[in-house]
Amino acid sequence: MSKKSWDEWVHDIAEQYDLNLKTDKETQKQKKILEAAIHVFAEKGFSGASTSEIAERAGVAEATIFKHYRTKKGLLLRLVIPAIARVASSYIATPVLNILDQDKPMEEILRELVIDRKELLEKNRKTIRIILVESLFHPEIREALKNHVAKNVFHMASDKIEELKTMGKLRADLPNHVILRAVMSQIGAYLLARNVVPELLAQGEEDEEIDWIVNVLMNGITPKKQSKTESDTHEESH
Repeated sequence: MSKKSWDEWVHDIAEQYDLNLKTDKETQKQKKILEAAIHVFAEKGFSGASTSEIAERAGVAEATIFKHYRTKKGLLLRLVIPAIARVASSYIATPVLNILDQDKPMEEILRELVIDRKELLEKNRKTIRIILVESLFHPEIREALKNHVAKNVFHMASDKIEELKTMGKLRADLPNHVILRAVMSQIGAYLLARNVVPELLAQGEEDEEIDWIVNVLMNGITPKKQSKTESDTHEESH
C-alpha cells in the first residue's frame, strides 16, 4: 500500500467497489444521491445511515443506489475518495504554502493561516466530518489520510519550516514536528471549541480570538522573564 501511487490506490478501491469516479459523467440523479448521502452520513454517521433514507432524501428508488454504487460502503467511498484527493493538495497544502511564502512578519502570516483554516472548515464542514469520523472505522480511508494527506503535508510543511528557521523567523532549537504540532494544535483546538463549546472556550470575538492564538504561538503562556538589568532597575525604583 505504501509503495503504490495515489492513482493506483484510487483505481484499486474504485475497482473493488465498482465505482465510476469520473464526476463529469455523473447524471443528475447520481448527483442528487451523492448530495443526499453527504447530509445523511454527516448527520447519522455511516453505521446509522440507511440507503433507504438516502434514497428518500434524493427522491430516487433505493435500487438506484445499488445500481450505481453497489453497496452503502461503495457510496461512502465515492464521496470520500475524491474529497481526500482534493484535500491533499488544493485544500490543505497549496494555500498553506502560499501563505508561508509571503514576505510578511510572522504575526501576520500566522493570522492568515488561522483564518484560512477556519474558512476551509466552514466551507467543507460536512465532508470533513465524514472523512474524520469514518476514518476511525474504515481502513481504506485511514490509509488514504495517512499516506496521501498527512505525509505529504508534513514533508512540505517541514521544508518550509526549515526555510523560516534559516530566515530567523522560527526557533532553530525546536524540531520541525514540534513547531508544526504547536501550530496545528492551537488552530485545531480553536476550531473545535468554536464549533462545540464556544461559550466556554471561544468566548471572545473572532478577531480577538485569532489575535490571542497568534500571541500564544509567538510568546507562549508564561510571563516574560525579566533580565537582570531590568530586575535591578525595578528594585532600585522601590
